[in-house]
Parts: sequence; C-alpha cells; structure tokens
Amino acid sequence: MLRNILACAAASLLALTPQPAVAQRLILPGALLLAGYRATCGPVDTMIQPINDIAAAYKGRIILHPRVLDLPRAQQLFWYTHECAHQIFGPGEAAADCWAVQQGKIQGWLSREELTKLADSMQQFPGDDTHASGGERISYMEKCFRN
Repeated sequence: MLRNILACAAASLLALTPQPAVAQRLILPGALLLAGYRATCGPVDTMIQPINDIAAAYKGRIILHPRVLDLPRAQQLFWYTHECAHQIFGPGEAAADCWAVQQGKIQGWLSREELTKLADSMQQFPGDDTHASGGERISYMEKCFRN
C-alpha cells in the first residue's frame, strides 16, 4: 500500500515538473505550404523542428528549422528543395545546391535577384566536414544558375 502511495506521489511530482517544450510538427507528403507554394518531394514527409542547422535530410524525411518559415519565399523553397535533392541524389552538398538552384530557376521562384539575396545570407557560412564554405557554395551555385 505504501509503495502504491509513493509511486502515485512520484508520478504526480513528475507531472508537475516543467518539461522542455519541443516545438515540432509533422507534415505529410504533399501537404507542406511554404510562402503559399505547395512544396512536395514525392513520398517524403517534413518535420518542422528546432535543430542545430537550418535544415536536414534523413531517408524519407526532410527536417526544417522553424526559422526557415520566416525567410523570404525563395529561400524557404531553396532550403526545402536542397533537402529534397538529398533524398534523390544522396549526401553531396554541391549536387543538392545545384539541383535546388536549377529547380528554382525552372519553376520561376529563383530569379537572379533572389539568388543574390540567398548568397548574401550564406556568405558567412564557415563550412565543415560535409559543407564547403559559404563563398565556395555561392560560386558553384552561380555557375549552376547560368547553366
């Protein structure tokens, strides 16, 4: 009996203990709206969730940091399309950048002016083991836009 009372008391205390809020939202394939544009990547779902990057891709899922939703339309679509490219082509960052730029140009949401704004936002990216620096990425993205 005492054990049951203690277990209930412990459960009550845990329920009252503040838990960190995890702001995440799962969006089924084909249901994501980015700045009024229905963004889709085949059967891939999207998770809106705070992460230590602007976006990420895992097999069958794109993860967007909530701050992506506050970016200008072309940048929202670029980051989504970049992560979609990883679903198609794998982990190569240059290929994902290039495909996203080409898709943006073809679909009409990435103009030369929007590419310049995107480049300005990426200029200070330091680069890491899997990503070239912002300047290197921008240079390659501009070549992809011209082709």
